[in-house]
Amino acid sequence: MTDQTIASHASLPKPLPKPAKGIWRQGWQRFTKSRTGMLGLVLVMLVVATAVIGPFLAPFDAHDQSPMLDPGAKAPPSWTHWLGTDRMGYDVLSRLIYGAPTALAVGLGAMSIASVIGVLVGGFAGYRGGSTDEVLMRFTDFFLVIPMFVVILAVVRLLGVAIVNTPFESVPYLNLGVIILLIGVFSWAPIARMTRAEFLRLKNQEFVEAARCIGATSGDILFRHILPNALPSLVVVVALGIGGAVLAEAMIGFLGFGDPAAVSWGQLLYFNYEALKVAPWASLSPGLAIFITVLGFNLLADGLTDAFNPRAKV
Repeated sequence: MTDQTIASHASLPKPLPKPAKGIWRQGWQRFTKSRTGMLGLVLVMLVVATAVIGPFLAPFDAHDQSPMLDPGAKAPPSWTHWLGTDRMGYDVLSRLIYGAPTALAVGLGAMSIASVIGVLVGGFAGYRGGSTDEVLMRFTDFFLVIPMFVVILAVVRLLGVAIVNTPFESVPYLNLGVIILLIGVFSWAPIARMTRAEFLRLKNQEFVEAARCIGATSGDILFRHILPNALPSLVVVVALGIGGAVLAEAMIGFLGFGDPAAVSWGQLLYFNYEALKVAPWASLSPGLAIFITVLGFNLLADGLTDAFNPRAKV
């Protein structure tokens, strides 16, 4: 083979590799060796299993109250009510189980919204660079410093619906969909910053240059070549954000602004904290559920961080 032939072959664009598959495979191998990550995965799967099959196994309906139930309100744990009843006569275990789907719906729903906004803003900023990057990142910084709960209080005053025909008449609350939207809209900034960093790192890699050489459009480069390779780092931020969203919804519920039509752990704390000395099981149980859920997603995020750390050994 002549030197001219070798040179002509060297000038041809290299075939596009698929590094994302290798990243996921190696990441999973490292993740299975992480005790922290596996513990987080077990806790998360426990919450997911509770949310999926728990309502079918719950001993009572979430809205069953005494005096229809025996032995009534503030009853201690027993064989009939494993976690006792709260101050309004609800079975604590049943309400705890029915709160799991709400927690996951808020966490996954809010972070889905945040992920879409964050990936679009951060990806466009990192890929374009220059003044576009500067403007979008200052916009992102603005959302990083906004106190979310102050905004939520303002939204409650503007859009809150008053509860009627209940002992809590005239107390404003937010629909669960509005809560998910608010948490998602104010949680996208960390995802945008991580996406920007990954796009800045990847946009000059060899496989991206090869895609440009064969005439790939900007959309193809962004969504078919750069984004799949940026996902491992983004998954870590999203997993961490899910735990934060669950905690944020619990805080909203504890402040009394949660949707009364949706059973949530934060509402259980709100309804029962005044009876903490008399019936501590009614408050400690949802608090422990929130703790386990947030801890599970945080440990899962730590395990994913170790798994997709490029400096880690396979």
